[in-house]
Amino acid sequence: MNYKSTILASLFLVGVIASSNAQDIDQKNVPSVIKSAFNKAYPKATDVDWEKKGANYEVDFNLGKVDHKATYAASGKTVSFEKDIPNAQLPAVIAKNIKAKYPKGRIDDVDWINTAGKITYKIDIEGTPDVNVWYDASGKFIKEVAD
Repeated sequence: MNYKSTILASLFLVGVIASSNAQDIDQKNVPSVIKSAFNKAYPKATDVDWEKKGANYEVDFNLGKVDHKATYAASGKTVSFEKDIPNAQLPAVIAKNIKAKYPKGRIDDVDWINTAGKITYKIDIEGTPDVNVWYDASGKFIKEVAD
């Protein structure tokens, strides 16, 4: 196998692995119990896109001009919900911690996440290097992942 073939085979394999974890699906293939729960909770949702992730169904949508995401179990129960929030709505303790830990970084995006009543924040920071960080509602650092 030559160099180009090896590269192409590797890229194909990465694509197959990535697509096995999350798969875009047509709304008509979403179970009715899940669609019903979603439509009841978010009747004004627009730009609705569904994915199947493992046993769960994830839906990306907009309410007004704000990006949202909800994850549902096969039973129709909400597993988690998240939405973009303005940087100014990030709790001050978290903003202060980020400024101290990433002095050259710039907060690019903030997601407010509710998983079974537990609130966390995912913050995308542009800087050297770009990272995503998670904090709990009290301002405790959870983790950092390179972006």
